[in-house]
Amino acid sequence: MLIVDAYNVLHVTGILPPELAGLDAPDLADLVAASRWGRHQAVIVCDGTRPKEMRAVERGLVRVTYAGGGRSADAAIEAMVNESSHPRRITVVSNDRAVQRSGKRRGAKILGADEFLRQLATDAARAPRSKRSVAKREHGPLTDKQVDAWLRYFGIDPTES
Repeated sequence: MLIVDAYNVLHVTGILPPELAGLDAPDLADLVAASRWGRHQAVIVCDGTRPKEMRAVERGLVRVTYAGGGRSADAAIEAMVNESSHPRRITVVSNDRAVQRSGKRRGAKILGADEFLRQLATDAARAPRSKRSVAKREHGPLTDKQVDAWLRYFGIDPTES
């Protein structure tokens, strides 16, 4: 089983090629599903609650989940590992040291976000064109959804002048 700290991975820059850069959680699920990790059950854990406009995301064995209100993805990941009856079969992807320590204590494998993204980029480059759903994105202006995500990320309220 793979457990991914979504925002740790999504906020790493300079690793993915331009055609894959700027992922959101559903894009990450697509990329994971098309990679070497797509044969394994995978959970991409995001902070907070699922935005109302976003539908539940499942791509084969890969799903996106949210930690819930008042709970961090880090706490949710630690709980998933601690509650597992087979923690040695889990790979945790996170750069958070507390999450890494907690996972290691239970025997989980730990993979940093940078290395994980390198694996995904390598797998995407090797995939047949028909499996490159994320790589098909057009170069050019950002979509309204991407602009909104960046505004939220930087804490900008577009209604304020």
